[in-house]
Amino acid sequence: MNYKPLIFTLLISLPAMASEPSLIVCEPQNANDQTATGIWPAPYLSQNQLCFDIRVDSGNACVSNMQTTAWFTEAVIVDIDGESRGRDDTWFRVVHPTITDKSIEYKIEGSRDKKTWGLVSNVSINRLSGQAVDWLIGEHGGTSYKCHLEGRKI
Repeated sequence: MNYKPLIFTLLISLPAMASEPSLIVCEPQNANDQTATGIWPAPYLSQNQLCFDIRVDSGNACVSNMQTTAWFTEAVIVDIDGESRGRDDTWFRVVHPTITDKSIEYKIEGSRDKKTWGLVSNVSINRLSGQAVDWLIGEHGGTSYKCHLEGRKI
C-alpha cells in the first residue's frame, strides 16, 4: 500500500492545525463558589499571541509577549457589586503581558477617555499545572481556577 499521499496530507495539515486558535478554558477551582464568574474576557492563544474573546469595534484584542494592545468596545454593561450601572463605551488595554511556555500573566485596564486607566482584571495562569488566579477589579485574594487548552474540534 502506498502511504505517500497520506503522509503528505498529514504533513501539510499539521502547520495549519498548530496555528488554529486554542481557547483557554478555566473552570472555578471551587465549583460551589457563587462569586466565580469566570475569567473575562475569555483568553485564547492564536499564532503565538494572547487574544481575548470580546467584540472589538476598534483596535486589536491580540497581543504578543511584552507588547501592548488596546481596543474599543461600545456599550459595555457596567455592573458594580451586583448592581447594574447601565452601559458605557469603554477602551481596554493590555500592557506588557508575559507569555511563556510556563505561564501567562497579564493585566487588563479600562478607560472611558484613554487618559485615565483603571485595573479591570489581573490574571496569572500556570501553563504547566493549569492553576490560575484572577483578581477582578480590586478583589482581595483573587478567584482560583483550573484551566486547560481546547483546540479546534476534529
